[in-house]
Amino acid sequence: MNEIIARGSSVGMSAVEESQAIAEIQAKMIMARQFPRDIERCRAYIAAECKNEELAKVSTYEFKRGTSVVKGPSIRLVECVARYWGNIISGVKEIASDGSRATVRAYCWDLETNFADEKVFDVPYVRETKSGVVPVTSERDKYEVMANMAARRKRACIQAVIPKFIIDEAVAQCEAYLEEITLKDGIEVTREKMLTAFTALGDWVTKEHLETVINKPFDSFNAKDIVRLRSLYNAIKDGFVKLDAALGRASAEIVDEAAANTLATVNERLGKTGNGTDEG
Repeated sequence: MNEIIARGSSVGMSAVEESQAIAEIQAKMIMARQFPRDIERCRAYIAAECKNEELAKVSTYEFKRGTSVVKGPSIRLVECVARYWGNIISGVKEIASDGSRATVRAYCWDLETNFADEKVFDVPYVRETKSGVVPVTSERDKYEVMANMAARRKRACIQAVIPKFIIDEAVAQCEAYLEEITLKDGIEVTREKMLTAFTALGDWVTKEHLETVINKPFDSFNAKDIVRLRSLYNAIKDGFVKLDAALGRASAEIVDEAAANTLATVNERLGKTGNGTDEG
């Protein structure tokens, strides 16, 4: 009997919470219509934030996939753009979990236009190691695995909602600022710092590996080349591509194929997939 009461209370509480959530969303939509975004002001705020050095350094990712190049804004930059674009709600919610995997929903909703995008996906609680795929058991590790995969889907949802030119503009501003910083600090110093950063990922990394990526001598790397290397570094750190593959030690191998497919779809939508260009 106690079990039946507990279930009934739970159902009643769920109904109350659902009603409160609906009322909250309706209130946010009303406020969004009453105080619509000023696009030029939003662009100005975003441009100012793109001169934040820490954000600019992690603003983009770039890596080769076969004969094409996959490139785009990082989740950090996209979240920043969403914050200043305003009248948007986005996030990630765990729908179900059985201990070995979780079903998760990522979403983004523009409260002004009432346009939304969401992605529902499964997250296996496993981690790839040199010894193979290893199950993840601790709650902290499970959270990290889920958060990593969810961030990519959340980014895709935000990109589907915010106008393309706004995000492209932010990417260009971050890259321009990084070039400015590189020239200010001195190209020679920045080259060595970039090599040190890659060496920290793998002690086997040499100048020759970076030369293979940029396709020119290390001492000839310019500011644009450093920005490209930083984007590749971000892609490796975020788990889009393995270090060996990124620097030519192995065939291109994407760590998370489902995420890679999502990225390919987003880049196709943005007109970026398959450009295969070589800057610098």
